[in-house]
Amino acid sequence: MPPFLLFDGYGTLLELDDFYARLQSGFARRGARFSSEAIRRAARVEMKHYIANAMRARDEPSREILRLECAGVLADELRAEQYSFDWKDEAVREVLVEALVFRAFPEVEAALRELTARGVEMGVLSNWDFGLSHELEKLGLAQYFRFVLTSAQCGAQKPERAIFELGLQNARQEYCSVGDLACFYIGDHYENDVLGARAAGLLPLWLVRDERDVAAGETHEANDEVARLSSLQDLPRLA
Repeated sequence: MPPFLLFDGYGTLLELDDFYARLQSGFARRGARFSSEAIRRAARVEMKHYIANAMRARDEPSREILRLECAGVLADELRAEQYSFDWKDEAVREVLVEALVFRAFPEVEAALRELTARGVEMGVLSNWDFGLSHELEKLGLAQYFRFVLTSAQCGAQKPERAIFELGLQNARQEYCSVGDLACFYIGDHYENDVLGARAAGLLPLWLVRDERDVAAGETHEANDEVARLSSLQDLPRLA
């Protein structure tokens, strides 16, 4: 029996499509001009706030509350950059939402297609709001996964043990409750993904890409013998 593969979402399957440039141009079209450096610094603070609070966005109304909150964080950070900026948070939210465009990493679909052809079952387990399934559907990736679970759905977030246990439970259900199923967890964040998965009894695979903007400031240095991947193209050889 092949192993079950569980994937992280952001940074593993998906990334933002030129987020900083989209923000900068969105503000500029509305008459507010900021340097690319100021946008990058402010956006990273906003992203950290979202990541830390994504679990709260369980449905559309709660996600809108969080987005408005994130817009306020973004606006405050731009003001901290010494810009005179008197927009209301609702107007900033419009620019922010417009800039939130996701794309799959280049190798993702080919790797998932090959794994599916080899009979490997897969799922997604991610710190994300309730809308991750929709993003995967838009990109044509949802078809490869037996289930998609987010921190907002689980009521727990990585690296908490509870969210990984729910992922493992779902994987076992897909295999008719086989208890000794080998389940790998593939993620790009050492503390959240590697340490969290290992503590819950999953087998971690640490995805360390050469080039990637990491909002949370994660480094790729860790004194650990965990198996590392440089790309999801490396996964089919495990099947």
